[in-house]
Formats: sequence, C-alpha cells, structure tokens
Amino acid sequence: MPTVSTFNRFCAKARRAVGKVADKTEELVESATKSVKVKSLEMRIDEQYENLGRVIYRDLHTDDDLEEDKLEIIAAIDALYDELAILKGEADAPEAEDAEEVTAEQADDAENTPSDAE
Repeated sequence: MPTVSTFNRFCAKARRAVGKVADKTEELVESATKSVKVKSLEMRIDEQYENLGRVIYRDLHTDDDLEEDKLEIIAAIDALYDELAILKGEADAPEAEDAEEVTAEQADDAENTPSDAE
C-alpha cells in the first residue's frame, strides 16, 4: 500500500515534469515566432527588390527622374536587412552586405545607362 510520502514524491516529480514540458513548449513557440518574423522580413525584402526593379525599368524607358525613388527603396531594403540581422542576432549579416554591394552596383549601372537606351 502506497504511503503519503510516496504520493508526495510522485506529485513533486509530476510537477517538475510539467514544468520542463512547459519550458520546452515556450522555447518552441518562441522559435516558431522568430521563424515567422524572419520569413516575413525576407518576403518584404523581396517585395522591395521587385519595386526597385520596376523603378529602374521605368527609369530606363522614360524620361522621368526616378533617382530619389530608387534611393528610397534602397534605404528601405537596407533597413529591412538591419531588422533581419537584429532578429537573427547577428552583428553583421553577410547577406545584407552582399545585397548592399549588388544594390549599389545596380544603382551605379542605372546611373551610367543612357535614359534613351532600349
């Protein structure tokens, strides 16, 4: 016949097990939330690249001065990469640096291309 002390030990072990499960569940939820935020930022970055491509195309095929629009989009992309780096806990995001170099090259190419070129 089980004694009261056996029952108390069982309850204490059950509480510890429930506590461990709760901690692990919280970790998983935090990880999933972080993953969703990362994916959301990556999608917003992709959208900004699409916007930049549209503006560059319009710049090449019209006489409109769209330099300010391009710089705004580039700044938005850089800000999103900064957010992404912070979210991922990285001091320097290598992807962000590579993307900044590519973006700068694209902006230079767009500046050096005659506006009437087709």
